[in-house]
Amino acid sequence: MASRRVLTVIGAMLVTVALSAACSRGGTPVAEETTAQSTQTSAAETTTTTTTTAPSDDDQVRETVMAFQQAYNTQNWDTYLELMCPSWRAQYTGPVMDMTKKTRIDQGLTTMTVNSVQIVGDEATATVDAQNEMLGRKTLDLKLVREDGWRMCMPSGVR
Repeated sequence: MASRRVLTVIGAMLVTVALSAACSRGGTPVAEETTAQSTQTSAAETTTTTTTTAPSDDDQVRETVMAFQQAYNTQNWDTYLELMCPSWRAQYTGPVMDMTKKTRIDQGLTTMTVNSVQIVGDEATATVDAQNEMLGRKTLDLKLVREDGWRMCMPSGVR
């Protein structure tokens, strides 16, 4: 029971990191374009070649951790489960999922900061500082695997 509670707290912390990152990206508002501006822009875009690079594995791992935290904090349980590796997701049925939902309500929001990411092949470890409204601050090592994108797996440790 204690290990499920730790996993739930870790999940909550992951989700909060995602939420705080999503809210802090910021940006400058852009004025609405007129039809003339739009036509000029379209003409310029047809002659300009742009190259975009795919996000690095490090960036993808960080995005997954943040999305997991956001799903937990917003109680978007479908996304929360989708972001788990299949072996971990298989454990989140019935009473385990009910306990996760109850823990989220009882303990409130979790915020996280990803300190570092280590990737070896198709496995990654994200070291995060997590803070929960009721449980305080912890440093966690979160395991991820690359299975149709990066997926959260069992956390490996709490410091």
